[in-house]
Amino acid sequence: MLFVSLQFDYFLFLILATLFYYRGRQETILFLALLASSWALAMALKPAFAVPRPEAIRFVACATGYSMPSGHSLMSFASATFLHPRAGKFKLLVWAFAFTVSLSRIFIGVHFPSDVFVGAIIGCILGFFWLYVEKMLIKSGLFGGSVESMEESESEVFDQPLQQP
Repeated sequence: MLFVSLQFDYFLFLILATLFYYRGRQETILFLALLASSWALAMALKPAFAVPRPEAIRFVACATGYSMPSGHSLMSFASATFLHPRAGKFKLLVWAFAFTVSLSRIFIGVHFPSDVFVGAIIGCILGFFWLYVEKMLIKSGLFGGSVESMEESESEVFDQPLQQP
Protein backbone atom coordinates (compact mmCIF):
# COMPACT_ATOMS: atom_id res chain seq x y z
CA MET A 1 0.00 0.00 0.00
CA LEU A 2 2.88 2.34 0.71
CA PHE A 3 4.21 1.73 -2.80
CA VAL A 4 0.81 2.41 -4.41
CA SER A 5 0.29 5.58 -2.42
CA LEU A 6 3.73 7.01 -3.07
CA GLN A 7 3.83 6.05 -6.77
CA PHE A 8 0.43 7.58 -7.56
CA ASP A 9 1.94 10.44 -9.59
CA TYR A 10 3.84 8.01 -11.81
CA PHE A 11 0.63 6.08 -12.51
CA LEU A 12 -1.02 9.33 -13.62
CA PHE A 13 1.86 10.07 -15.99
CA LEU A 14 1.50 6.56 -17.44
CA ILE A 15 -2.23 7.18 -17.97
CA LEU A 16 -1.46 10.54 -19.61
CA ALA A 17 1.06 8.98 -21.97
CA THR A 18 -1.37 6.19 -22.86
CA LEU A 19 -4.18 8.67 -23.47
CA PHE A 20 -1.99 10.81 -25.67
CA TYR A 21 -0.78 7.82 -27.68
CA TYR A 22 -4.15 6.14 -28.19
CA ARG A 23 -6.71 8.94 -27.94
CA GLY A 24 -4.93 12.11 -29.03
CA ARG A 25 -3.93 15.52 -27.82
CA GLN A 26 -7.40 16.94 -27.15
CA GLU A 27 -8.42 14.21 -24.70
CA THR A 28 -5.02 14.44 -23.02
CA ILE A 29 -5.51 18.19 -22.51
CA LEU A 30 -8.95 17.55 -21.01
CA PHE A 31 -7.46 14.93 -18.68
CA LEU A 32 -4.74 17.39 -17.62
CA ALA A 33 -7.45 19.97 -16.90
CA LEU A 34 -9.29 17.37 -14.83
CA LEU A 35 -6.15 16.60 -12.83
CA ALA A 36 -5.34 20.27 -12.26
CA SER A 37 -8.88 21.09 -11.17
CA SER A 38 -8.94 18.01 -8.91
CA TRP A 39 -5.77 19.07 -7.17
CA ALA A 40 -6.88 22.70 -6.87
CA LEU A 41 -10.29 21.71 -5.49
CA ALA A 42 -8.74 19.37 -2.92
CA MET A 43 -6.32 22.10 -1.78
CA ALA A 44 -9.15 24.64 -1.57
CA LEU A 45 -11.45 22.35 0.42
CA LYS A 46 -8.89 21.17 2.99
CA PRO A 47 -8.83 24.48 4.92
CA ALA A 48 -12.62 24.77 4.58
CA PHE A 49 -13.13 21.41 6.34
CA ALA A 50 -10.05 21.84 8.59
CA VAL A 51 -9.95 18.19 9.68
CA PRO A 52 -6.60 17.24 11.26
CA ARG A 53 -4.77 14.17 10.04
CA PRO A 54 -4.73 10.94 12.08
CA GLU A 55 -1.94 10.97 14.64
CA ALA A 56 -2.08 7.47 16.18
CA ILE A 57 -0.34 5.47 13.44
CA ARG A 58 1.44 7.03 10.52
CA PHE A 59 3.89 5.22 8.25
CA VAL A 60 4.65 8.30 6.18
CA ALA A 61 5.85 11.38 8.02
CA CYS A 62 5.68 13.73 5.00
CA ALA A 63 1.89 14.11 5.12
CA THR A 64 1.16 17.59 6.44
CA GLY A 65 -1.78 19.93 6.51
CA TYR A 66 -5.42 19.04 6.79
CA SER A 67 -6.90 15.68 5.97
CA MET A 68 -10.36 16.17 4.46
CA PRO A 69 -10.86 15.48 1.56
CA SER A 70 -8.20 13.04 0.46
CA GLY A 71 -6.55 14.57 -2.60
CA HIS A 72 -5.35 11.18 -3.82
CA SER A 73 -8.86 9.79 -3.53
CA LEU A 74 -10.40 12.82 -5.24
CA MET A 75 -7.96 12.67 -8.15
CA SER A 76 -8.14 8.90 -8.60
CA PHE A 77 -11.96 8.79 -8.62
CA ALA A 78 -12.17 11.84 -10.90
CA SER A 79 -9.76 10.04 -13.23
CA ALA A 80 -11.72 6.78 -13.08
CA THR A 81 -14.99 8.55 -13.84
CA PHE A 82 -13.45 10.43 -16.76
CA LEU A 83 -11.61 7.39 -18.15
CA HIS A 84 -14.50 4.94 -17.76
CA PRO A 85 -16.09 5.66 -21.19
CA ARG A 86 -12.67 5.30 -22.86
CA ALA A 87 -11.33 2.30 -20.98
CA GLY A 88 -12.99 -0.42 -23.04
CA LYS A 89 -12.09 -3.80 -21.58
CA PHE A 90 -9.97 -2.08 -18.89
CA LYS A 91 -12.90 -0.42 -17.08
CA LEU A 92 -12.57 -2.68 -14.06
CA LEU A 93 -8.85 -1.94 -13.89
CA VAL A 94 -9.51 1.82 -13.90
CA TRP A 95 -11.88 1.50 -10.93
CA ALA A 96 -9.59 -0.96 -9.13
CA PHE A 97 -6.82 1.64 -9.43
CA ALA A 98 -9.04 4.32 -7.86
CA PHE A 99 -10.10 2.06 -4.98
CA THR A 100 -6.55 0.83 -4.34
CA VAL A 101 -5.05 4.32 -4.28
CA SER A 102 -7.82 5.54 -1.98
CA LEU A 103 -7.53 2.63 0.43
CA SER A 104 -3.76 2.98 0.51
CA ARG A 105 -4.16 6.42 2.10
CA ILE A 106 -6.06 4.85 5.01
CA PHE A 107 -3.64 1.94 5.36
CA ILE A 108 -0.57 4.14 5.60
CA GLY A 109 -2.31 6.23 8.23
CA VAL A 110 -2.54 9.66 6.61
CA HIS A 111 -6.34 9.75 6.15
CA PHE A 112 -9.49 8.71 7.95
CA PRO A 113 -12.01 6.60 6.00
CA SER A 114 -14.35 9.62 5.90
CA ASP A 115 -11.63 11.66 4.14
CA VAL A 116 -11.34 9.03 1.46
CA PHE A 117 -15.10 8.66 1.09
CA VAL A 118 -15.65 12.42 0.71
CA GLY A 119 -12.72 12.61 -1.74
CA ALA A 120 -14.21 9.78 -3.81
CA ILE A 121 -17.65 11.40 -3.96
CA ILE A 122 -16.25 14.81 -4.92
CA GLY A 123 -13.92 13.12 -7.44
CA CYS A 124 -16.80 11.32 -9.15
CA ILE A 125 -18.78 14.57 -9.36
CA LEU A 126 -15.77 16.35 -10.84
CA GLY A 127 -15.20 13.51 -13.32
CA PHE A 128 -18.81 13.77 -14.49
CA PHE A 129 -18.40 17.54 -14.79
CA TRP A 130 -15.42 17.10 -17.14
CA LEU A 131 -17.32 14.49 -19.19
CA TYR A 132 -20.11 17.06 -19.53
CA VAL A 133 -17.58 19.74 -20.55
CA GLU A 134 -16.20 17.37 -23.17
CA LYS A 135 -19.68 16.67 -24.52
CA MET A 136 -20.42 20.41 -24.72
CA LEU A 137 -17.11 21.04 -26.52
CA ILE A 138 -17.95 18.33 -29.03
CA LYS A 139 -21.47 19.68 -29.48
CA SER A 140 -20.19 23.21 -30.09
CA GLY A 141 -17.63 21.97 -32.62
CA LEU A 142 -14.61 23.09 -30.60
CA PHE A 143 -13.51 19.53 -29.98
CA GLY A 144 -12.86 16.74 -32.50
CA GLY A 145 -15.56 14.19 -33.14
CA SER A 146 -19.28 14.56 -32.78
CA VAL A 147 -21.82 13.75 -30.11
CA GLU A 148 -23.57 11.34 -32.48
CA SER A 149 -20.40 9.38 -33.22
CA MET A 150 -19.54 9.28 -29.51
CA GLU A 151 -23.02 7.96 -28.66
CA GLU A 152 -22.95 5.50 -31.57
CA SER A 153 -19.62 4.03 -30.50
CA GLU A 154 -20.94 3.62 -26.94
CA SER A 155 -24.16 1.97 -28.14
CA GLU A 156 -22.26 -0.38 -30.48
CA VAL A 157 -20.37 -1.81 -27.53
CA PHE A 158 -23.54 -2.47 -25.53
CA ASP A 159 -25.72 -3.65 -28.43
CA GLN A 160 -23.40 -6.45 -29.56
CA PRO A 161 -24.56 -9.94 -28.60
CA LEU A 162 -22.32 -11.96 -26.34
CA GLN A 163 -20.24 -14.40 -28.32
CA GLN A 164 -20.06 -17.96 -27.15
CA PRO A 165 -16.64 -19.68 -27.35
